[in-house]
Amino acid sequence: MVAEEQPRKKLTAAEVELLVNRLRGVPADAPSLQEALAMREAGWFLVVAYCRISDDAHKRDGHGVEDQTRHCARIAAMGRMVIVHRFIDNDKSASKANVVRDDFDSMIDALERGKTDQGYPVDGVVCVADDRLYRGAHAYERFVDSFTAHPDRVYADDTGRHDLYGDGAEYRGLLGVASARSETKKKKRRARLNHLARAERGEPVAGRRPFGWKDDKLTLDPGESAVVRQGVLDLLAGKSITTVARNFVASGYTSTMGNSWQLQTVKQILRNPRICGYRKLNGELVTDSEGNPVIGKWDAIVTPKEWYAVTTLLESKRSSGGWAGEGDGAHSARKYLLTGLLRCGRKDESGHMCNSKMHGAPARKTHSYRCRSVLDGGCDKLSRQGPAIDKLITHLVLRKIEERNAQRVTVEEAWADEERLAAASRRKTALEARWQAGEVSDSTFFSLLKTEEAEIKRLSNERRAWAARQEVIKNQVTDVRAQWTGMDLQQKRTVIFDALEAVIVLPGVKGSHKFDPETIIPVWKEEKLS
Repeated sequence: MVAEEQPRKKLTAAEVELLVNRLRGVPADAPSLQEALAMREAGWFLVVAYCRISDDAHKRDGHGVEDQTRHCARIAAMGRMVIVHRFIDNDKSASKANVVRDDFDSMIDALERGKTDQGYPVDGVVCVADDRLYRGAHAYERFVDSFTAHPDRVYADDTGRHDLYGDGAEYRGLLGVASARSETKKKKRRARLNHLARAERGEPVAGRRPFGWKDDKLTLDPGESAVVRQGVLDLLAGKSITTVARNFVASGYTSTMGNSWQLQTVKQILRNPRICGYRKLNGELVTDSEGNPVIGKWDAIVTPKEWYAVTTLLESKRSSGGWAGEGDGAHSARKYLLTGLLRCGRKDESGHMCNSKMHGAPARKTHSYRCRSVLDGGCDKLSRQGPAIDKLITHLVLRKIEERNAQRVTVEEAWADEERLAAASRRKTALEARWQAGEVSDSTFFSLLKTEEAEIKRLSNERRAWAARQEVIKNQVTDVRAQWTGMDLQQKRTVIFDALEAVIVLPGVKGSHKFDPETIIPVWKEEKLS
């Protein structure tokens, strides 16, 4: 009974590099320089072998170039050739202009010099096929020019020996280049079409397992998916992405690559439409013929509305220079509750109030709020104890919210412009039917089609934004006081900043250590009824 061939072990990048370096250079069974020269006198050709594979990343075992070295040895043995050096470019394309093939360049240098770095004469080249050497005209010309720099050399591949000195060598080489380029384009086109077809069928992509799913990429992993879902709910409830990322770390899980969680990795997971059953291709949602998102065959973690709401929230917190981390808004990364909201109420000798924003700063066992320096536009002469102001403003805001609870925004059951969107879709369908029937000219059809498609796109975007707003409203905290202690800093800042325009901080009574609430003046936002 023949034993089954064991699958090759997937090596690390370092292990692959060690394997390639062992194959590269003078083969272990090659004759010494003196022995090789004697064999050359006896009629043997001393040749170099060139081995290359474009993509070793998907298996990462180095088998491609390793197999080629054995095949090159068989080709050489059949033609009274002995390999004295191997040049190997692993995981490198020959068709991409920006890829540097170090060993190919080294082989060109050896051909031009007529000998290897170890002193072996170079009487020729063997490789398994032409397309291992070149896939472009420039590379072919470099190879032939260096090869023919010395006379009477031999070139052999899997199909036999070839004369590179004759008149037909250039024609044969350029024909091979054209064929290789055509095949490369065909492979890329087939890959794109296959990828698109799989996306339109809702099939998962190849590659590593996505976080939240089991190895089949279809069934949810209970623990991981719960972490993702809680991250979505936390964001919708107003928690910061930093808090959500910390919760990923606290969950005890790592990424599917075994790495610890980074903020950007968490953002990528939560913005990935896969979590709601959708899929993106080239940055766009994959849709069917009706323009509706294709539903994947895998289990979803959250609803499409929740995903749209989360992506809207994350995108709204971006700035032109990256993720917002500066500024004094409610979502700015801060250590203190009221930084950016407080205004210095100290007056100068002329009676003008400073009005500069105050910032939090550490103090003995606690923190304080201070006016900015003169260079930053402040007076740098007012400092008040932070905890007392935080406690007072928190009390005032929670009381104000409780007073307004009766007038809270309610969740709308239906989008007001749903019929307008449906009517635009019907008009587009009717227009296409008239065009197919020959009732409308091409010029008129495409002119009207642009108008209808623009209207459908505009309304669709408005509906997604509306759905995101409703999802946020549904997840808003109704009993803020009861849940206040469980909120993170950003949630608390959001609640306070939503209620207040500013807080004017007046100087305290000189010489008194007693906190006077009358020196803290809240400026409330006008209530918006809906």
